[in-house]
Amino acid sequence: MIPGRIEIPKLNPLGCRLRVFIYSLIPLLSLLLSGCAGSPTTRISPYSWDDPYRKAENYESKNPESVIVTEGDLERNYREVARIYTEGRPKDKQEAFSLMRSRLSSFRADAVIKVRKKKNKNYEGIVVLFD
Repeated sequence: MIPGRIEIPKLNPLGCRLRVFIYSLIPLLSLLLSGCAGSPTTRISPYSWDDPYRKAENYESKNPESVIVTEGDLERNYREVARIYTEGRPKDKQEAFSLMRSRLSSFRADAVIKVRKKKNKNYEGIVVLFD
């Protein structure tokens, strides 16, 4: 040791590799712990921005169970007003249908038809109002 100089201890190769490995895991662990995927939700895209459907304050909410959700079509007169999409990958079809029902009940929609599963494991459907 030379007087007046500070010597930094040298790490052996195993210590360096271990330190690099630990520091490379920190971003991965923080991403896993933060929960990169949020809870499933829905998004509505209206066909027309001036459609009365968009003015949700004109409608009173209704019971979510009264909203019809189906993969097929209806044999009833209706008007298509929007598309609804799930986001966050619902775990199954029942969860996706429940999300759609609860969201559309606040807008007083009558049904969601032609619901289909997309490649990204989310669902989409057409929002309708009965005539």
